[in-house]
Amino acid sequence: MFRSLGRWARSDVQAALVESAPDRAILRRWADTAEGKACFGPVLAATERDYGTQLAELEGLAEGAGVPVEDLLLTSLRGDFGTAARMGCSTLAWRRETTVVAHNEDGDPRLDGCLMLLTLLVEGEAAVTALWYPGTLPTNAFVATSQGLAWGINHIPAVRPSSAGAGRHFVARALHQAATLDEAVAHLRTHPSAGGFTYTIAEAASGRAAVVEAVAGRVAVVEATPDDPLHWHTNHLRHIPDPPDLPPADPQAAEVRGRYAESIARGRVLSGLTPGPAESPSTWYLQALCSAPLPHGVYRTAASPDPLMTLCTVIADMSNDTITIRRRTGETATCSLTDFTQGVPVTP
Repeated sequence: MFRSLGRWARSDVQAALVESAPDRAILRRWADTAEGKACFGPVLAATERDYGTQLAELEGLAEGAGVPVEDLLLTSLRGDFGTAARMGCSTLAWRRETTVVAHNEDGDPRLDGCLMLLTLLVEGEAAVTALWYPGTLPTNAFVATSQGLAWGINHIPAVRPSSAGAGRHFVARALHQAATLDEAVAHLRTHPSAGGFTYTIAEAASGRAAVVEAVAGRVAVVEATPDDPLHWHTNHLRHIPDPPDLPPADPQAAEVRGRYAESIARGRVLSGLTPGPAESPSTWYLQALCSAPLPHGVYRTAASPDPLMTLCTVIADMSNDTITIRRRTGETATCSLTDFTQGVPVTP
C-alpha cells in the first residue's frame, strides 16, 4: 500500500526532499560523527525492534517514490535527537456541552501547498484520515479514526532524548489503531519515544478529552473536565519538567527557555481565551485560532521574525460528528467525521 502511495505521490515526495536538502545535509553530516552515531544508532535499533510494520511502510513509501529510504529516515527521526528545530502548531481541547479538538498546523512556508489529506483504508484495521506531509508517515499533524478518536500533534524538542526510545513518528503511527482514549493513553505510556510529541485527544463515545505529553520516555496526562473544560498546548512542556535535573541558573536551562519563547507567547494567548464554544463550536474555534498573529492571536503568517505560517486549521466536533477544515487561503469546508475517516472528498 505505501509503495503504491509513494508512486502516486512521487513528485510531491521528491519535491519535499529537494526543499529539505540543506537541513538533511547538515543532519547527515552530524549523523556520521561519533555523537551522531551514538544518538542515531539506538533510536534506529529501537524502531527496528518494536515497529517493524511501520518501518516497512516508510521503506515502501521510499521505494515507490524512488528516493533513498535513508533520506526519509533522517526526515522522520530528526526530531528524536534533541537538535534545535523550528516549532509550530497550537491545539485546543474543549469538554462540556460538546467535545471538540481544534488544531492549527504550522509549518515552513516552503511546505505551503504540499500538505494534503490522506485516508488509509486497510483491511482489518480502523480507517484513518490524517493531514500528511509527503515523505513522512501520516502521523505528525492531525488524525481522525473510525474508532471515534481524533487528535492534534504538537512537536516538542526534547533537550535530553531517551536512548531507549524509538522514533516518535513510528510510535504515533502505531497509535492509529487505538480503540479508546484509555487505550491511546496506555499505548503512549508503554511505548516510549526518543523525542517528543504532545497529543491532544478527543473521544466521541465518552465525550472525554485529554492532553498527553509523551517526551523522551516520560508521559504526563491531563484530562479536561466539565469544571475545567478548556485545555491548550503549543510547543513547550507544561506538565513534565524539561530539561530534567537542570537548575534554573544553568546556562542550558536559559537556552531552553529562549527556544520556547515564541511557544510560550502563543500559550499565553490561548490561556487568555474566554470560553464560549458551546454556542457555535466551529465559529468560535476559527475565531480563536485564525483571527490574528502574536501578540493578539496564534495565527502565523511567516512575517519576520517568525519563520513559520499556519498551513491549515482543523476543528473536530466529536459530539456532533462534524469536522471543519480551513485552508491557509481562507476556504472552509465541513463534513461529517464519519465520512471524513472513510475518505469521502472534502470540498468547500
